[in-house]
Amino acid sequence: MTIDTNWLIGLHIPAQLMPDFVLWGMNILFACLLIFAAMKVEFRQLLNNRPGQHVYFGAMVMLLLLWGIKAGISPGLGFHHLGATLFTLMFGWPLAVIGLTTIMLASVLLQHSELIGMGVNGMLSIVIPVFTSYMVLKLSQKYLPDNFFIYIFVAAFFGAGIAVAASRLTSIVLLSLVGAYPDAKLIEESLLYTPLFMFPEMFVTGMLVSIFVVYKPDWVMTFDDERYIIGK
Repeated sequence: MTIDTNWLIGLHIPAQLMPDFVLWGMNILFACLLIFAAMKVEFRQLLNNRPGQHVYFGAMVMLLLLWGIKAGISPGLGFHHLGATLFTLMFGWPLAVIGLTTIMLASVLLQHSELIGMGVNGMLSIVIPVFTSYMVLKLSQKYLPDNFFIYIFVAAFFGAGIAVAASRLTSIVLLSLVGAYPDAKLIEESLLYTPLFMFPEMFVTGMLVSIFVVYKPDWVMTFDDERYIIGK
């Protein structure tokens, strides 16, 4: 089987590596989750918040450019800047899912490439890291003190690293299950490099969230001044 190495910007896995039943099953599941996310979005509130619209769409454009930066060796084993934790903290998980999906669709259309792989890559690059980030935030709010530094270091910094790890490890497991590559190759070209690519995501997300909550706290939907600062 010949794999095109000029595969899609921002996507982990070329469709050629996946069996048809996996592609279609993931497409259905991803579509259902996208509809669920759309039902949770307060579109009226977003439409009435013009500055918020500018931030949201501006962030989407910037992330589309960042998703063009990828590193890897074999198709399906590359890394790209996820941005899922940053979007989740700034806009909440529903808008994060919709925004990242829009970016992925734009990547597909710009590359004149296949749509069949949207589901599997949407689940791996969007749904898993977004919900991982959301779970880290909720667990930190439930079990840890309401503290500014807890929010920055746990929800933003470590949350971003955990999201990258969850996305990467799930990708490796899926590629192994469908027999896309030998396990030794998956370990050598992907698993061993996972910690190396976690740190940049952690650093960038932690830095940007720190700047935003200090200078533009209204840009970060999940940050509450009363909870993390004023009430201390």
